[in-house]
Amino acid sequence: MAPASLEDQGYAQPKRPSRQRPSLRTAGETGFFLFRAAVIVAFIAWFYLRVLSGALSQHVPSGPRVPRPRGVRTLTFAMLIIALTTTGTATVARERAPDMGLRPKVVVVVGPVGPRTAEYVARGRSLAAHARRLGASVTAIYPPRATWSRVAKAAKGANVFVYMGHGNGWPSPYPPFQTATKNGLGLDPYEGAPSGAHRYYGERYVGRLRLAKDAVVLLVGLCYSSGNAEPGMVIPSRNVAQERVDNYGAGFLRAGARAVFSDGFSDSSYLLDDLFRSDRSMRSIFWSSWRATGVNDSTFRSERVRGMTGIVDPQLDGDYYHSFIGDADFRASEWRGETKPDAERPPRDEVPRDPPRDGPVDAPPEGPPEDEGPADAPAEPAADRRRTTGHLHLRNGPSPSERVLGYVLRGTEVVVLERREHNGPPDWLRVRLPSGREGWVWGQWVSGR
Repeated sequence: MAPASLEDQGYAQPKRPSRQRPSLRTAGETGFFLFRAAVIVAFIAWFYLRVLSGALSQHVPSGPRVPRPRGVRTLTFAMLIIALTTTGTATVARERAPDMGLRPKVVVVVGPVGPRTAEYVARGRSLAAHARRLGASVTAIYPPRATWSRVAKAAKGANVFVYMGHGNGWPSPYPPFQTATKNGLGLDPYEGAPSGAHRYYGERYVGRLRLAKDAVVLLVGLCYSSGNAEPGMVIPSRNVAQERVDNYGAGFLRAGARAVFSDGFSDSSYLLDDLFRSDRSMRSIFWSSWRATGVNDSTFRSERVRGMTGIVDPQLDGDYYHSFIGDADFRASEWRGETKPDAERPPRDEVPRDPPRDGPVDAPPEGPPEDEGPADAPAEPAADRRRTTGHLHLRNGPSPSERVLGYVLRGTEVVVLERREHNGPPDWLRVRLPSGREGWVWGQWVSGR
């Protein structure tokens, strides 16, 4: 089942990037086509001038001209045009082949979700367009053509595999557990099927997908995959949520994936941005999501796939819409095929996390050194911890015109780092989120200490 929309829960939606039509030809291809056209025009001009001069030269004063073989002339002309066209096309294909091999392959699959199919398709198209702008080779499959045969064929060699649609995981109220329909994809049962019809292809099928080695999988808007339940059901316990995350990722990890992200509702473009442009670890990318809360989050070892790590990050209401399973230390640069000497690698845990809430923050050493002043020097002030009272934009600076970095949900505990007056109270506050991310929020919606 697909969970209720983000708007239904009262959460602010991130702005979608502007949709730009991708260029169909590169500058080199355009130049080649112009050159080929010029060659063809020059040949036609030469051919007819030749024919005209030949016809005039065959007129003699005492009789008619000698006829020339029109069939041979026409056949020769047609064969030359075909040869030029075929050669040009083959050249373009040869020029494109190395480029396609170097571009990461992103596959976006949207399954049918009844009356919400159009909403899911719009999200899929937006993410596919964003991937193209990053330089990826994108294959997108939408209802009513999202059949298993098409998806399996398109997924071959995919570096990023995105699925949006119905989810059917385990544990659930629908026993027994089996791999034919659970922990997989909800797709069209046949091409042209109505949006209300779908068929589940479970872990048994997903494990047969031939993803590229170390692929990254993104699951968006599914029930169960992030540990969540179906709309209207009771919020699961942490153990149940972890088991669902572990089960849903198992088939994809066996199919070649190195990391499986799952977001109940989210603008997931942050994941593509970090994969294509950063050297962050998968753990760091997970915590860079605007949906990350860092409240009561937990890390666990996978019981299904040896050596893999899971992370669940419940929302403030306790439900689970943000999770990860895979190699948390795997880096974006490694995904791109780049290698660095160990000495040049940044530290594994580059995301600062708040210390335990029941302990001091940046506590000084137990006793001051003898050469650093008197022993009764004032202690470092405690962190200014506050809690948001509404859903807020996290901005790049203290102004409503500054770029939005992300979103802060109601009830999030933040650490105030700086205060900037703005024509009187309330002020702008520079805060640090539980995930370690920093930015500016409007102080009106941040409670006192």
